[in-house]
Amino acid sequence: MKLQCRGEMSGDSNPPSRNPWFSNTLILAILIAIGLGLHLPEPVSDDYPRQFEVGLQQCRQRRATPTQVTKGRNNPRWNRGTGQQHPTVLRNVTLFDGQGFINEPVDITFLEGIITSIDRTTENTSSWSRETVVYQLEGRFVTPGLVDMHSHHLLMPFPKLPSTNDVNEKPLLGPLTPFIRAIDGFKAYDPTLELIASGGVTASLLLPGSGNIIGGQGYVVKNSRPTSEPLVERLLLEDGLPPNQKQRYLKMACGENPKSYGHTRMGLIWLLRQHLTRAQELRQRQDQWCRNAERVENSVFKGFWLGRFQGQNGQFPDSWELEATVALLRGQINLNVHCYEPQDIERLLAVCKEFNIVPRALHHALEAWRIPEAIKDFDPNITIALFAENAFYKHEAFDANLRAGKILSEHALAVAFKSDHTGEKLHSKYLLSQASLAYSFGMSADKALQAVTSVPARSIRQDHRIGYARVGYDADLAVWDAHPLAVGATPAQVFIDGVPQIGKPTGAATPDDSRLALTDFESRTPNMRPALLNTTDALCKSLRSTTRPILFTGIKRNLLSVSSSQRGLPTVLAMFVHHGKIVCLDTTEKCQMIANSQYNDVLTLHLENGHVTPGLIAVSESLGLIDIAAEDRTGDGKGEPSLHEEDLVFAQYGVHFDGPTYQRARIGGVTKAVTIPLSHAGLIKGVSAGIRTSGNISLPDAGIFQGNIALHVNLGQGSKGKVTPTISVAVKELRAILAATHSKGTIFAKAASGEIPTVVHAYNKYDILRACKVKLDFPATNIIIHGGHEAPLVAKELRKAGVPVILTGNRGAPEYWDKRDTLPGPPLSKSAARVLTEAGVQFGIAIREDWHLQSLASEAGWAAKYAKLNDQEAIALVSTNIEAILNLKPTNGGEQSGDFVVWEGNPLTGEGSVVMSFDDTSTISACWPDSPMAVV
Repeated sequence: MKLQCRGEMSGDSNPPSRNPWFSNTLILAILIAIGLGLHLPEPVSDDYPRQFEVGLQQCRQRRATPTQVTKGRNNPRWNRGTGQQHPTVLRNVTLFDGQGFINEPVDITFLEGIITSIDRTTENTSSWSRETVVYQLEGRFVTPGLVDMHSHHLLMPFPKLPSTNDVNEKPLLGPLTPFIRAIDGFKAYDPTLELIASGGVTASLLLPGSGNIIGGQGYVVKNSRPTSEPLVERLLLEDGLPPNQKQRYLKMACGENPKSYGHTRMGLIWLLRQHLTRAQELRQRQDQWCRNAERVENSVFKGFWLGRFQGQNGQFPDSWELEATVALLRGQINLNVHCYEPQDIERLLAVCKEFNIVPRALHHALEAWRIPEAIKDFDPNITIALFAENAFYKHEAFDANLRAGKILSEHALAVAFKSDHTGEKLHSKYLLSQASLAYSFGMSADKALQAVTSVPARSIRQDHRIGYARVGYDADLAVWDAHPLAVGATPAQVFIDGVPQIGKPTGAATPDDSRLALTDFESRTPNMRPALLNTTDALCKSLRSTTRPILFTGIKRNLLSVSSSQRGLPTVLAMFVHHGKIVCLDTTEKCQMIANSQYNDVLTLHLENGHVTPGLIAVSESLGLIDIAAEDRTGDGKGEPSLHEEDLVFAQYGVHFDGPTYQRARIGGVTKAVTIPLSHAGLIKGVSAGIRTSGNISLPDAGIFQGNIALHVNLGQGSKGKVTPTISVAVKELRAILAATHSKGTIFAKAASGEIPTVVHAYNKYDILRACKVKLDFPATNIIIHGGHEAPLVAKELRKAGVPVILTGNRGAPEYWDKRDTLPGPPLSKSAARVLTEAGVQFGIAIREDWHLQSLASEAGWAAKYAKLNDQEAIALVSTNIEAILNLKPTNGGEQSGDFVVWEGNPLTGEGSVVMSFDDTSTISACWPDSPMAVV
């Protein structure tokens, strides 16, 4: 049967009409097809999907911020091989927990590097297993491990050598190096790790130096001694954490240091703004890329659009050079800025505001105390990371203030103290001493201790792990032999991740290790230095213009040389002074009777805790010869060593008699100083002079109590100069000078005959032995060692040769090759002072840094603590011993200088303020030299 179409079947011979809707749809479809054909995406490369996913991952990372976990966490650094194995209890401790002191004795338990409990001490010990290591501490002080938020160890290991110094990347890469990573310069073998830990410092932020505007990226390390292989990664605090939980740190600098490239401050700020602008533009391109990529990622046509996106946008825009700076702009890096002076801080913060950057901390910032409110207005959470006393070493440090910590904390700014750890004078081991000094000058006890524990931990965003002694925190703890703010407080034990750091280096403690070799425990809380009374200023002015007699009452300690007639006197004395002479030092009744019966208009000053000492004598390598160490135009200049007497440099002809260093000397009870000429390297340094520190000098001669004290020479690395290129040549020339015949009365003749001492500046044991040999071969010569870091190693030889020591290295460090065998000191070894004392070597204490002169007495107290000396022997280390060693000749012709100082409080413990100093000119050389408002 034949099928027919509809028309045929209907008999209709006309064709059917078309549907308009169908026609239009067909046309539209054809046009769309044509359009799509004209705009098809480029072929998708096999690399596009991978590159796209990598870019998206970069986008996600740039939005991420590190997470912090405290409760219920494990210590990521703990490992089964070398980590803490046994539960450990510190029983019956007085705890400073990072915030304040707990008001009752507690037991601290930790396991696998985490503090698991802190409970009130009870008699119930049933919960302790046989495996528990228990330290019976009998009320001793425990703090969190100290946190040093600015150090350069590992980058600059001791002993320092050019080949191992990797602190500053300059000049080849220029002044902007955010891409530099400190970790790439770390040396895990650095012996200072153990030294620093022995001072209770358990964690440190290690930063590149400040030679560049942007110096590079820093890392936080634990100062634990290596237990196996010395690996850098194992030292990192965040070792074992995933990347999204790790903090990042960037170092920036302004002011003097980056000017070494030849730029002005104006140029430095321009370069910084230019660099930040480049980073800002890159950030904007990244953000745009991410927005576009996320639209493609979320599109139902992702596969369709991917090729076109990649063709138009390419890979994620990035730059190794700018990556860290972009992260800074995103708030993903903690910025730490080296900046000292108010104007530099102000301009730096202006740039930060322009680019929406908030620094975590201003480092050094020695003049931040002048603008605390301006800093708070910018951001109240900025930490000021200070030196407590370091000053005068460059112009930016000239107006440092011993009360900066007090001032800033009273303005509610967070204050941290840090070491820098660039050498012996800034040794991280002694970080706690900065808190002690700040407390002495008025900072509250809690704030001072927070400044080396919780404040720096919070500033580096690690306060969920360190800086506190709390449950869930890392078991980083320090057990102290005294109140932690006491002068000379020293750890008896330090735990890092629960592992003891002092004693046998076997790693984890066992139950047999539960006894600590503790010194006598001093539980007393130290006092602040007494502050100046409101009425004292006018009183001091009147006393300096009159000869009014003064009766001091309430004297608890007499540390002058005690005659047999004074022994057995009552514990509270009085002292009557007229024309700068002690008329009576006896019972209050006796001195009052003398004063009232023989004198008129007697001024009576009552002291609560009076102390009387000899005037202290500083031996300085710069006092009065230069104001700012880095600025030659502020001083006398340096001499060129010569072997000819006519070329000798005499300190007495270049010295000046006042300035900030003198002010600190007066605050420290220093009435006289021996100042040594400044010189370049070589054998002969010059001839020292004896100067008064009163500042009340009208003629140069009045400020000098002895013009030519000693001939000073170098033996060791310091003797290698143009004329004496080797140590051996220097020794030969010294012997030749002493053996030669000189005209009578010349310096060389006086040195050879012993009429004046020959002071040999030497640190290394072999150089000291060479000096001893010179003494034995030229017995008339009065050889004295100055420095003496390795003197304890040859103490018997010094005693045999009769060579005394002016020790600058009682708290020394192996910072240079010729000091590399310096005793580390307690708690790792005996102190230098103790070894010399036990060997019978005559010695005194000197400090090389004039900014530390206010602490000369407390340095003597610190030395005496471990040398087991009484207070009178301690004060002699910085007074009568120096006088005897250098054969100082006072103007009054007496056996001793005649200088004496009246203190309120004990100067040996850092608790004494000078009330008055009297020198051998029979005048008041200082009257309450410290003032709460003084810049000192």
